[in-house]
Amino acid sequence: MNFIGDYFALGLVIVLCVFFFDNKTGIRYMSASGKLFICCLFTTALTAVIDLMSGQLLDLQDVALWKHMLVNSLYFVVNIISTSTIALYLFTKILEHTYSRRCMRNACIGLAVLFVLYLAFVVMNLWTGWLFYFDEANNYCRGPLNGVGYLITLAQLGLVGICYLRNRQNASRPMRRALLQMFPIIPLCIIIQRTNPEIMLNGFIMALVDTVLFLSFQGQRQGVHTLTELNDRRRFFTEVDSRIAKKEPFQIFLINIKNFGSINQKHGHVFGDEYLYQFAFSLEKLLKGSLSFHMNGTVFAVIQRYTYQNDADRQSGELLEFLENGISCMDQHVDVDYVVVHYVADGLETTGAELYENMEYAGSKTHDRKQRYVRCTGEIREETGRHRYLRERIQTVDRQHGFEVWYQPIGCLSTGKFCSMEALIRLREPDGSLISPAEFIPLAEQTGHISPITWFVVEETCRLLKYSPNLDHVSVSINLPMDQLLEKGFVPRLVSTVKQAGIEPNRICLEFTERIMLDTFRQTLEVMQRLNQEGFRFYLDDFGTGYSTFNCLLQLPFRIIKLDTALVHSGRNGATDYRLVRTLTKLFHDMDLIVVAEGVETQEEVRLLQEQGVDRIQGYALARPMPVSDLLTFYQKNPVE
Repeated sequence: MNFIGDYFALGLVIVLCVFFFDNKTGIRYMSASGKLFICCLFTTALTAVIDLMSGQLLDLQDVALWKHMLVNSLYFVVNIISTSTIALYLFTKILEHTYSRRCMRNACIGLAVLFVLYLAFVVMNLWTGWLFYFDEANNYCRGPLNGVGYLITLAQLGLVGICYLRNRQNASRPMRRALLQMFPIIPLCIIIQRTNPEIMLNGFIMALVDTVLFLSFQGQRQGVHTLTELNDRRRFFTEVDSRIAKKEPFQIFLINIKNFGSINQKHGHVFGDEYLYQFAFSLEKLLKGSLSFHMNGTVFAVIQRYTYQNDADRQSGELLEFLENGISCMDQHVDVDYVVVHYVADGLETTGAELYENMEYAGSKTHDRKQRYVRCTGEIREETGRHRYLRERIQTVDRQHGFEVWYQPIGCLSTGKFCSMEALIRLREPDGSLISPAEFIPLAEQTGHISPITWFVVEETCRLLKYSPNLDHVSVSINLPMDQLLEKGFVPRLVSTVKQAGIEPNRICLEFTERIMLDTFRQTLEVMQRLNQEGFRFYLDDFGTGYSTFNCLLQLPFRIIKLDTALVHSGRNGATDYRLVRTLTKLFHDMDLIVVAEGVETQEEVRLLQEQGVDRIQGYALARPMPVSDLLTFYQKNPVE
């Protein structure tokens, strides 16, 4: 027999191993699919080695029959293990983005059935010679069912094909390319093997398939960032989780390059890529015994063993000095605008993902304080935990999850009656206490959950006005983010919701803050005009804190202007400090606008604001925000305009 195919197989496996196990890759960092690929290489090499051993035994004299039978039976068993491992690897890559446990379970059952069936053939062969046998001269002879192994391989390939067809919508492009290459190669090699039985190609076929898999999935050095060649984000979490599980003392530096956008704009993207590479190269050499990671974009991390505080302070100093000195790139020196978050593990960590979230939160706090270095303390971890808790609470916005709408009546100074009210969202804890809107509203805006909150307020307000006859003449203002106003479908949904409740649109006032983006002004004007034609009215809230212009006020269909609390409280030192309020009120009256002063807390402020000509008052001096049950009682006791 000709065993040249096995030698080629061993050569291919060795080459693949050289490329696969580079200096930045270790088994501890590998994903499950990466470790499975190692098994594919190992079983392929083992198949070729055992086949060569069987050939060597044939060349020897006086070898016992049982040795021939043992080695060749072992070859058949290892062969089916190798093909099964390759098939399992393919199943893993096909279902990588599907997360179908059922499909993977069925695939494994199919492989197990084929494996057990073939194993039974190998065991029965010891007595029947169905697969192979040795004649009286100890010559290897193929049995009548010797081709069963190839049928099993084709059946495994068929299972892979079925799995792919059922999950092709989620299969990656490399997976499709790999299958397009393997499906013609494997049957062709089997045909060549069957027509030329003296050439042993089984090991070569598997090595060829391993090569296709490597080029399709492993050639990009998984776990290594393609640009900077540092360890990547996935490997970071694997390393951190491993150290947490082993309770090893460690520390992490998280570095965010803040001025990379300006570097790109000034020098170009080619320079920017080279800059990141040079930064990563220098960072990796900076701290001895450390592991460096490129998390994403301009964020890097360094993990190092923690020994004692003085050593940690020294390492922090070295890192900060390195960043302060800047980076030389393509004969140009570039200063680094950075933020460093320093975390020292204290044994309270649970997962790498949670730890990283704590560090990101600590980094976000530096933007307001203009810091470059921050230590991730226990206090920050508590804040992050609270942040995480609130994020979970605002996932579902309904009454069952603690959301309520409260209302604060607004009084008219000229009549002494209450003419409108503002709808305010509240979130109740399981113990009955309330979470401040100042705490969860900014988070809802950051995470994109502000829209469900707004619609909850709209629907609850419509329900209140529909079923409360004693509020027939009361209008309600609802705070609306400007971004939501510009959402596609907002206008028809709002009109439909209000009309289905049987409410006149002029009883719903949409309240915006002064922060109107000038680059969307035309779109904003168009949407507001459409809603104005439907009968809706608009309030401009917090006037005096933003940066809109009077030109905006003249063009946008606002009817009521709310003076910011800071302007209202400016008169606490005496009536003379209300000159700005008086001037603004007169100006807005000349523009046919109604002026509301909010945040009014004392009767003295009510008197002074009335003297300045303010039309309406909102604040604790008249009424506090209250739930619906208290609101209805309030309006039964107080006059409505």
